Amino acid sequence: MNENVRALVFRSLQKTFQNRAFSNLESDSVLKNAALSPKDRAFYTALYLGVIEKKITIDYLLSRFCSLPFPELDENVKILLEMGVFQILFWDRVPDRAAIFESGELAKKKAPRAQGFVNAVLRKIAAEKETIPALLDFPGKKGLSLRYSYPKWLVSLWIDAYGKEKCEAILKAQNQKAALTLRVNTQRISQTELEDKFLQNGVAFHRNAVCEGALTIENKSDPTAIPGFAEGLFFVQDAAAQRAMAKLAVQKGDFVIDVCAAPGGKSFSAAIDAGPAGKVISLELHANRLELIREGARQLGLSLETGENDSTFAIPRFENRADRVICDVPCSGYGVIAKKCDIRLKQPEDSAGLPEIQYKILAASAQYVKPGGKLLYATCTLNPQENEEISSAFLAGHPEFERCGEAETIFPRGGENDGFFADVLERKR
Repeated sequence: MNENVRALVFRSLQKTFQNRAFSNLESDSVLKNAALSPKDRAFYTALYLGVIEKKITIDYLLSRFCSLPFPELDENVKILLEMGVFQILFWDRVPDRAAIFESGELAKKKAPRAQGFVNAVLRKIAAEKETIPALLDFPGKKGLSLRYSYPKWLVSLWIDAYGKEKCEAILKAQNQKAALTLRVNTQRISQTELEDKFLQNGVAFHRNAVCEGALTIENKSDPTAIPGFAEGLFFVQDAAAQRAMAKLAVQKGDFVIDVCAAPGGKSFSAAIDAGPAGKVISLELHANRLELIREGARQLGLSLETGENDSTFAIPRFENRADRVICDVPCSGYGVIAKKCDIRLKQPEDSAGLPEIQYKILAASAQYVKPGGKLLYATCTLNPQENEEISSAFLAGHPEFERCGEAETIFPRGGENDGFFADVLERKR
């Protein structure tokens, strides 16, 4: 193994814990720029993301085993200990003795005065690892928080919103590996033809039960390595997002506006469903993210327009013109923790201002909908304050709209789909 891999993990954890770098962007950057073998890439990913995922549990255990108050330790020493504990308790690929030795070697470079302390704590944990389950065996919210490594406040939110049984199902599901699910570009290939292509090339997949037409890949994690990617025969889109778009039911020839479009998946879905006779406009606050959408559209051979806009304000020339509007708003992301594990590190105040912004975007976006047209209000979070409370408040203040069917919270299932919320609102004729 490349001796620098653990140093890469250490540096990435510094960025995430101390500078709040997003875990998915940080890991993508390292894997893109570091010359790592496939084995080292796998080691980096497992250790970096694993420490973040288990941090709440690990830090609690370290507070029990450290001879010094854990919260008062130097931040670099905390990271060294967290890396060592993850390897000892949660990863069977590295023998305990190797994990302790390598942690000590890394401590020589990153915190030399603490090397002996790091070694002593890790040796103690390794020697007493059989006692660990009992240390986490608390009833109620504290036990769920420590066993699954989620902040207690988030466990409380989900219990209050959905009940204890559903809360624990969410915790379990988002601790499993996230699914890689594809949407077929039916402007270039039929689903049956793409499935045949996968079978011929040894790509294991299954039809996802959450949304008809969604294909979940079982034996690959890099979509660019899947046959058909270069030809634009599919793009990555979670099954829950596909289900939400199916509820919107874009028709051939529709004029569609996507108000918070990046990275573009729902715009691509709309362009496929609307067909060459339709028109899709993808709006995004950040101009640099518009190129992501344009690049994706070129890859898929889809025609759409892009524009920079703060979607808390409507663009006057589009008012009362759209057949369909996609309003997938910025949110706390509590439904995609399996893909973005650093969301566990958030505090409630980090998302406190979101409902006001979400409502403003929904109210502005509604101005685009023509009579008889439909609007999809969606988030990738599990939080009633950002979901049904927003769309219900909007309906209460906008009698010209009505709910089309039922609002739906799509709960995550491990290895199948994210958590999502979708509510389709129709403007009365």
